[in-house]
Amino acid sequence: MAAPRDIAGRRYALAVADLAREHGDAEQWHNAIDGLDVLTSTPAYVDALQSERSDDDRLQTVVREIVPGIGALQLNLFRLLRQKARLALGPSIASYYRELRDEQRGVVRAEVRTAVELSDERRQAISDRLQQWTGQTVEVEAAVDPALLGGAEIRVGDRLIDGSTRGRLRGLREQLVRSAAEDGAAEEQA
Repeated sequence: MAAPRDIAGRRYALAVADLAREHGDAEQWHNAIDGLDVLTSTPAYVDALQSERSDDDRLQTVVREIVPGIGALQLNLFRLLRQKARLALGPSIASYYRELRDEQRGVVRAEVRTAVELSDERRQAISDRLQQWTGQTVEVEAAVDPALLGGAEIRVGDRLIDGSTRGRLRGLREQLVRSAAEDGAAEEQA
């Protein structure tokens, strides 16, 4: 779910956020960054666009197909990344940019992993509860992980709330091991 992050991606994202503020075209940048993420999320696409067989005109054609109506300034980001052989930073740039945009809008993202798919009602209930907890607007990104067995793991920023059955079983196991160790120590002292 989370994109690999690179400090260079952060620098580009900060520059893009500054440009969006300066020019008042945040929505155009948002669309361009979404397109960059789509275009660069597969290493084979990055390799093809940076190969010697692909030139600047080909890149512009592909980008315009992915992001119809892209502005010249946004297109130049793609061109710059290609010229510097940095298109692989796309997912990192997108991840940092979204984080900056969310911060500006007062939005927190929560990753919710469950054993089964969440209904819209359940997703909204989790979002509402997290909103009460954080005091901010929360957007829930849900993923299914059958290994959880049941319950949910929720990550908000660097906080993890493990309410999964797997997490509860792990906790129970740790308590049993600790208890057995304490009982063994008590028997040795007696």
